Amino acid sequence: MDTDRLLRELTDFLRIPSVSTNASHNADCRAAAEWVAGELRRLGCREVQFLASDTHPVVWGVGPEVPGAPTLLIYGHYDVQPPEPLDEWTTAPFQPTVRDGKLFARGAADDKGQVFCLLKAIQAPPGRPQLNFRFLIEGEEEYGSRVLFELLRREPERTRADAVLIADMAYVAPRWPAVYTTLRGLCYAEINVRTAKSDLHSGEFGGAAPNAHEELARLLGRLKTPDGKVHVPGFYAPVKRPSKAELATWKRLPFKEAEFLKHRVQAKALTGLKSYSVLERLWALPTFEIHGITGGFTGDGAKTVIPAEATAKVSLRLVPDQKLKVVERQLAAAVRRLAPKHVQASVKFLHGADPATVKVTHPAFKLLDQAFREVVGRGTVPARAGGSIPVVPVLGKGGAPVILTGIGLPDDRLHAPNEKLDLKQLWDGIKVFRRFYELLGT
Repeated sequence: MDTDRLLRELTDFLRIPSVSTNASHNADCRAAAEWVAGELRRLGCREVQFLASDTHPVVWGVGPEVPGAPTLLIYGHYDVQPPEPLDEWTTAPFQPTVRDGKLFARGAADDKGQVFCLLKAIQAPPGRPQLNFRFLIEGEEEYGSRVLFELLRREPERTRADAVLIADMAYVAPRWPAVYTTLRGLCYAEINVRTAKSDLHSGEFGGAAPNAHEELARLLGRLKTPDGKVHVPGFYAPVKRPSKAELATWKRLPFKEAEFLKHRVQAKALTGLKSYSVLERLWALPTFEIHGITGGFTGDGAKTVIPAEATAKVSLRLVPDQKLKVVERQLAAAVRRLAPKHVQASVKFLHGADPATVKVTHPAFKLLDQAFREVVGRGTVPARAGGSIPVVPVLGKGGAPVILTGIGLPDDRLHAPNEKLDLKQLWDGIKVFRRFYELLGT
């Protein structure tokens, strides 16, 4: 394996700031799609197309025909999260840097590095795997996959395959590879409050005029109390606790709460519903999180103003049996009920997805387990994921097993400053997926 060459090629991919949530990066998203298309052509794909969007196209590829062989659909995404706050990066997010055997860059683990791994495994010696490859690599996964959803509603036949492979996940611990049985869904929204026609002078009106920031803070505090409970009527009604067998499996995982707090969260305490274990809070319970608040004056210097309007960006992670549309209605109703009468409150929904549940009983999962055992010395363990991949339920509608796995590690800092991918994970991953392709094709 020519690791120097592979590292140069991945670095070129990671340099592209393909942030899908910011329109100023539309050209960069297109450039990332061009990079993926070039790789598919080098793999010998007889068909490579840009579908459904000029700026964030779905890259569709069809590999060389192998008569009688199984069809494997590979899904991934070339878009990345915004890199802010920039001053918390040790090195610039789009200037990939290797330190201590780790590659630091936005998208290194989520998901450019893992897409790269799946593609390079096809090229790895001794020869082309005996599979019919199909590729769906999208550019809006971090923003709800709207383009891909619309495409697959019109053309569901593109998901026809004997298996679907997604590498956008992590080991549950170093040397503990995993396959994932559940992804949480997502409901992303903006909660807006208005308290007056315009901002007001705090000296003339302070003490009598309502303050939008204060009202928003109180409203958010009513929606989620310090004990971690979400006060949206009906929110928890469909939630089922994991089975005793699943909980017992989790207890055998190499997870230590103190290490999780110190090395991954890097805070002074863990929060949330304390009557549940940390893994239950991360994997099996729905959540409500506040991501940012805008309004009033936030520039340099001072301005004594009472803000008339304030907005909070929030998300709710959903678990099996919760439905996005139902939760949207529940949240909107709760905001109306909890806001004081003198406050005009509204909710704008930006994007979301239902939770996904994946059965891991198909023979393809045993082949992946065998590939990991042969390469890294340990097979896969079933786990749940706290994150979301919106399109997973659609990819499995045709009946093909959806294999959710990955080569990341729990400390890769996805969506955060100093995102990284351990290079040993990448080199091992190429070998693992190469072996999986061979086993699936025989």
